[in-house]
Amino acid sequence: MPRQRLALALGLCLLTGSSLWALWVYVKTWLPVSYVPYYLPCPEIFNLKLPYKGEEPRQPATQPLYPQPKLLEQRPTGLLTLTPWLAPVVSEGTFDPELLQHIYQPLNLTIGVTVFAVGKYTRFVQHFLRSAEEFFMRGLRVHYYIFTHDPAAIPRVPLGHGRLLSIIPIQAHSHWEEISMRRMETISRHIAKRAHQEVDYLFCLDVDMVFRNPWGPETLGDLVAAIHPGYFTASRQQFPYERRRVSTAFVADSEGDFYYGGAVFGGRVASVYEFTRGCHMAILADKANGIMATWQEESHLNRRFISHKPSKVLSPEYIWDDRKPQPPNLKLIRFSTVNKDTSWLRS
Repeated sequence: MPRQRLALALGLCLLTGSSLWALWVYVKTWLPVSYVPYYLPCPEIFNLKLPYKGEEPRQPATQPLYPQPKLLEQRPTGLLTLTPWLAPVVSEGTFDPELLQHIYQPLNLTIGVTVFAVGKYTRFVQHFLRSAEEFFMRGLRVHYYIFTHDPAAIPRVPLGHGRLLSIIPIQAHSHWEEISMRRMETISRHIAKRAHQEVDYLFCLDVDMVFRNPWGPETLGDLVAAIHPGYFTASRQQFPYERRRVSTAFVADSEGDFYYGGAVFGGRVASVYEFTRGCHMAILADKANGIMATWQEESHLNRRFISHKPSKVLSPEYIWDDRKPQPPNLKLIRFSTVNKDTSWLRS
């Protein structure tokens, strides 16, 4: 009798152990959950955050092959005005600024601007803000968000009516590459936490640039990109895309429309959230594999703009480089870099 009880007990233990093992295998296989915060653009609806279900990084979808759009194609003294996917290319002469001002001013829109002033880049904030107050979205409400590790270093610049400035502390990093790679994460989290309640459109700009001519509502769109001033006459094979297949930012020689600059992008706040979140997830996938894309976040930005086409493209007059002479096909420069010692700034 004791032997029968012992055998029955051992059988029950074996059966229970087998059942628990099978349940563990099922959960591991079908319900992989890692508790990384997954912020949504409307936290009041989705209770701020949900658990993120870890998934294998998706490979970029196969893109249709078509000839590269050329900004100067068949128009040596003018610029392309429409992309193959019917997005307008904005440049001087393609819009009526007075008409657009009459259309947009009654809408009571608020335009957000994010800039990062970390390390020695705090020295550029004053020039950036003063030029923005003179030329950026005149007559519209604007909210500047300055992300910095040193709030005390941010100068107080007089702002016009309807213009606000928020200084947002962030963690300092020792390497400028790390600062660049964290920008997409910081912007997407800021949108989810705050900016989606405060602005209608959001532009993400570099602080070491200045406005030189009016930048207005002609730039507003669902998702907006700017053509890099260094490659607007180059072929797609010459673009400095990430060419290593192991990176999520990989772009094949047959892909690509324009090479877009990371210093200027924007759009509707919800679209910018999805865009920056997508770039951030791709950067995390690369980081998990020990990879850093060739041009950090700009490589991921260009990869995503291939599969998520911008609804509006800005000509290089909105992202010019002052070290280059102004070509005759650019009638004026609206936003451009300032001359600086890059090696000193990044040291």
